[in-house]
Amino acid sequence: MTNSPQQTLRERLKPVSSMPSSSRVSQIVELFSNQELFFFEQYQKHGKIFRVSPPFFGKIACLVGPDANRFVLKDGADKLSSRLGNAALEPIVSTDLVLLQDGEEHRASRKMILPVFHHQAIASYFDTIQLVVSETVADWGARDTFDLNTEIRKLTLSVVVRTFLGSEKAEDIDRVCEWFNTLIESLGSLIKWDVSFTKYGKGQAARREIVNYSRRLIQERIKRRDLDRSTDLLGLLMNILDEDGQPFFTETQIINQIIGFLFAGHETTASLMNWILFELGNHPDWRQKLRDELQQVTGNQPLNIKHLRQLPQMSNVLKEGERLYPPVAGLARVTTEDIEYAGYNIPAGWYVMIFPQLTHRMPEIYREPDLFDPDRFAAPREEDKKYSYSLIGFGGGVHSCLGVEFANMEMKIILTTLLQKYNWTVMPTTAEISPVRNPVTMQKKLKAKFVPI
Repeated sequence: MTNSPQQTLRERLKPVSSMPSSSRVSQIVELFSNQELFFFEQYQKHGKIFRVSPPFFGKIACLVGPDANRFVLKDGADKLSSRLGNAALEPIVSTDLVLLQDGEEHRASRKMILPVFHHQAIASYFDTIQLVVSETVADWGARDTFDLNTEIRKLTLSVVVRTFLGSEKAEDIDRVCEWFNTLIESLGSLIKWDVSFTKYGKGQAARREIVNYSRRLIQERIKRRDLDRSTDLLGLLMNILDEDGQPFFTETQIINQIIGFLFAGHETTASLMNWILFELGNHPDWRQKLRDELQQVTGNQPLNIKHLRQLPQMSNVLKEGERLYPPVAGLARVTTEDIEYAGYNIPAGWYVMIFPQLTHRMPEIYREPDLFDPDRFAAPREEDKKYSYSLIGFGGGVHSCLGVEFANMEMKIILTTLLQKYNWTVMPTTAEISPVRNPVTMQKKLKAKFVPI
């Protein structure tokens, strides 16, 4: 098909809303119950550019592939609003979070926050993360088969509460985790009534508890006058000053940033770790490769931060997990003016979505894309370098994930700890469910058994 500059996506494809009622109903149900499979099927049917128009949501231009990723995340970013595209997250994180900011506001906030996630600041979290992980997984070998998703989420949430808020008392960590889980569960609520008997209302009540707890921590820090010695994220945010030497963020903005980073740091890492453990549980050869690498790097020494930078095979395993099971199924923006992509006009006010998992499974980029093969990232193959923006599990461009280095350090500590203590199996097996096209849904069904070495 030859595309004229004036051709619109409206002219190219029949939207969901204009299909016969039976087909429309079934597709709408699948969209909201299993988004990953829905978009995969649309991609298989229509190719790299298609549109859907679900009721109550709006018109969505769906773009697939490295060129689309580069356009949305870099070249056309100034005409695409991340705040509007991620508005569904506002009840949790508010518009103070960097992800929900655009333009100059976003650039200013990101510039100020970036040093907080510099590798030197990240290194200060190493000991705390290692302690939390060791304590949490200590009894896994003595337990029967358990729900992997539940336990991994408990672990990653405990890590971020300790490192971001500086909470040390077990009862405080447990309370914050409980409040946060209630808040997360309310995210999908259709009825947005902030009253005690709705799921949304319970979530907002839990959010207020987190806000009050964080506010008390801030006041305690101010009274102690020891902010210059802070190593947790809360203290580091409080220490950020503007060019006049005044606090850059208000107390409310700091709390909102903390809640946003708790959400991002917990959800993405937990999702990815589920699937890395799934693949390693089904590939004992790769568990042994990683153990051999660890032994070669650490010898008989305790693990330290420098060791983590000398584990290329483990880094490739993390990349392969990111490729096969990206933490976010789709990245959404909203056009702030008419834009043109690949000869198609996308009107202002439309959603534009790109899909990491769809790009990551393209055979023209990745050889045998459904196979777990970490060596695809090793020299000389380095398949992800064939095209820019072909690996976007943590986003890219101006809105790339600030915490990716933190997440990689945390995942390496978790993997190292488990490899040194246990062998494990995960059910269902790869033979039963691979290729997994809907990891967000399927991860809730994973069961694991850990056996001490």
